[in-house]
Amino acid sequence: MTEEDLNWELIIVGGGPAGMTAAIYGARYGLKTLLLEEKVLGGAQATSPGIENYPGFTFIVGIDLASKMKEQVKKCGAKIREITEVKSITREDDEGDFILETRRGNYRAQAIVYATGGGHRKLGVPGEDDFEGRGVSFCATCDGPLFREKKLVIVGGGNTAVTEALYLEELASEVFLVHRRDELRAEQALQDQIFKSDITILWDTIVTEFKGDNILNTVVLQDVKTKETQELEVEGAFVALGSDPASGLVKPLGVEMNEGGEIYVDAHMATNVPGLFAAGDVVESMKQITVAVGHGAIAADSAYTYIRRVQRGPLD
Repeated sequence: MTEEDLNWELIIVGGGPAGMTAAIYGARYGLKTLLLEEKVLGGAQATSPGIENYPGFTFIVGIDLASKMKEQVKKCGAKIREITEVKSITREDDEGDFILETRRGNYRAQAIVYATGGGHRKLGVPGEDDFEGRGVSFCATCDGPLFREKKLVIVGGGNTAVTEALYLEELASEVFLVHRRDELRAEQALQDQIFKSDITILWDTIVTEFKGDNILNTVVLQDVKTKETQELEVEGAFVALGSDPASGLVKPLGVEMNEGGEIYVDAHMATNVPGLFAAGDVVESMKQITVAVGHGAIAADSAYTYIRRVQRGPLD
């Protein structure tokens, strides 16, 4: 790889809605822009069975929206490197280039938009890791078709859990939603749908263990009030608790975060580290695609202003 291939004005880390939007705006501003994604472009939206609140589409499958975004990134001229994990991010000085270590080489950037989203949040109970891929799943869109006519349990009470439960109801023979509280946290439109469905909701209940032989066949449940336990025979379980922010890479740079690891940003999506901007689900904000794309646009605009200031002084 040539030196030109490794040196960029703007590098975006993360290929979800925020990252792809930042790439579109960065390229349109005329910045030499690179988008790095450790897997494939799309982010969490790509696993959604249906999106009904993205302007311009009354309904669109997540992967289809992701594909349209990717096509636009390419059309605008930003370069894309998929299957490229960033192992570390360092910096020479307060306003020097950022250095991003990858298996392809060490990329350099004058500014970064950090849009890594988050990873699947786990319960942390016995059997969860053991049966992952053998009955326990974290992605209904990815694995749902494997559980046609099966008895399933979904864990969670937010938008993710209710959306996945409604999707899986169309495939499964029976669906249980396990929620630790006595009311759902999902938006009202989703609650209205699930209350009209045949899904059984187990209130004030938590999962304490996943059991089985080679594959999952039992979920151990506990009532949070009475502490009584019961075993529910199932053929599949979907843990739908949302995600944890993937902010670990920028911690060594001294980026300020909340206790949950979400990055603090100002109105310009700037972190406390000059030249480092953050966007999407990795920041302390509402977790929605529409919010993420707004973040990406603002972050790229702010990065442009920063880069030009560093290159030639303050703009008029």
